[in-house]
Amino acid sequence: MKPWSLPKAAAQIHAVLLTSEEGLTAEEIIRLTALSGGSVSTNLRMLTNAGLLDKHRIMGSRKASYKATLDPARIFIALAEIRRQTACQPLLQMGETLASIAGKEDLGWLRLLSQLQALSQLMDDWLHVCSTRDPEWTVRWIQKGVEKQPLHTKSQ
Repeated sequence: MKPWSLPKAAAQIHAVLLTSEEGLTAEEIIRLTALSGGSVSTNLRMLTNAGLLDKHRIMGSRKASYKATLDPARIFIALAEIRRQTACQPLLQMGETLASIAGKEDLGWLRLLSQLQALSQLMDDWLHVCSTRDPEWTVRWIQKGVEKQPLHTKSQ
């Protein structure tokens, strides 16, 4: 799950919930994963906020049941936003800091940094569009782009 930019504990929780037919409580997730209560709580909140889980209150109790979304479009949207927050935004912030401390003799480095920031900004903007639009719209938009530009494979 690392390619999805999820922490290991979050990926473990998500995997357990993806394979569960019924929703699970935090206590059940702790038992199944052997993770600490704090880790489960933190990662359930992150996964729910990202849109990868649905949280349902259990009537007459303070407990909640969690169920993984099985909608591929919603999963894609959530992962696009997570990738945006974990990859693009830190790179953009780091670039500003590095540019501010670079000297005049670092022109090659500054040019590379500028190009990297521009590409990161494009990716950040694209992932933002993907994560804020209707999931079905995003999938259709990507499919149209792929149909217009078929993927090329390397000849051997």
